[in-house]
Amino acid sequence: MKDVSLIDLAGGISSALDYISPAVTGHHRRVGLGAVALASQAGIPESSLVDLLLAGLMHDIGAFSMDLALDGLTFDSDLKEHAVVGYRLLKEHPFLERASRMVLYHHTSWKDLRVIRQEGDRETLLLANIVNLADRIDILRRVGTSTRERREVERAVAGFTSDLYAPKLLEAFRELADGGLFWPLVEDMDRPVREMLSPNLLDVHISPDELIEFSSFFTRIIDFRSRHTATHTAGVAESAVLLSKLAGMSEQEQKAMRLAGNLHDIGKLAVPTALLDKPGALDSDEYVKVQDHATVCAEVLRSIPGLGEVADWACQHHERLNGKGYPLGLTGDQLSLGSRIMQVADVHTAITEDRPYRKGMTRERAVAVLRSMADNGFLDPDIVNLIIENHDRFDAVRTIVQSRALSEFRRFAEAYR
Repeated sequence: MKDVSLIDLAGGISSALDYISPAVTGHHRRVGLGAVALASQAGIPESSLVDLLLAGLMHDIGAFSMDLALDGLTFDSDLKEHAVVGYRLLKEHPFLERASRMVLYHHTSWKDLRVIRQEGDRETLLLANIVNLADRIDILRRVGTSTRERREVERAVAGFTSDLYAPKLLEAFRELADGGLFWPLVEDMDRPVREMLSPNLLDVHISPDELIEFSSFFTRIIDFRSRHTATHTAGVAESAVLLSKLAGMSEQEQKAMRLAGNLHDIGKLAVPTALLDKPGALDSDEYVKVQDHATVCAEVLRSIPGLGEVADWACQHHERLNGKGYPLGLTGDQLSLGSRIMQVADVHTAITEDRPYRKGMTRERAVAVLRSMADNGFLDPDIVNLIIENHDRFDAVRTIVQSRALSEFRRFAEAYR
């Protein structure tokens, strides 16, 4: 694994959020870029722009974890609630602590922020107001499936009062719009985000160990959308790491396996929660929709430079050695040891954990299923044998980490009942 640009990583997460609903496609990218443009025009120091961009790219992450209505960004009735949820999701990660405070206040009026800032970080609260304004501009521009003219949006923003937004920010938007600079920057969806930023903003990198820590945080976003997925990633990641150790992988490869395990289901952000929670078997159309998560995984993770083979290990967890897997139908000669390990870890976790429509399998039944899949060419028999020979150990590890994940989910969800 290599160091990864924090901006590239945040951009990848932002693109993953786009898959949750067509209504939000590009919204977080536009808000992030719009916020940076407004801040630069308003004289905010460049040293603060990375945190601001991160906040813009992830400002609605709390709404996604709460499974609020997203069509047309219609979760306005839950503005403060989803801002608090987003704050709680982000604040414990060291790279996101300041951005989390911007997320917390990104729907708070300037009038109310002026009271708070008497005791708080004044610049951070101004940055939160910038995210608020960039967010409102984008929502004004796009209402449901329709689009307002730019001039109409500019007139609406001109009518905003200083109670809502800091006067210097409203002036910054007017100057950028009048100069023809704002809209081309924000609405260019073809150029990568990194090409539209100052080189100085791209210097922040995170090490492999820091990336693993970041991915552990992000599993909350993936899994907390449903009680029935709240523990899956933890079980797969821990099982994959143990398998990689037993298979003779190096310590660095084991770390890469943990990262792949943490991110292997990032594509499930594109799967409606109703399907994740469905108490019965999926019909054919629903099954295809769920299968799409493997394709989304590849599109998101391969867009982040530096992940390398981790993206393959994570996104090939539904491929099978006999070519009967998805999404590409790869065969054994095209699947690395890491991908084979992830496949077995995912299957074993899936069949032994409880699902909406069934209880987890007993040891005897799980072993029989794994043996059958190995005998019929679906899974690598050597990797399967590692689990069977150490089944009690794997089941104990899976149970422990999933129990911890479930407790964390319950603590998180309890606050919003």
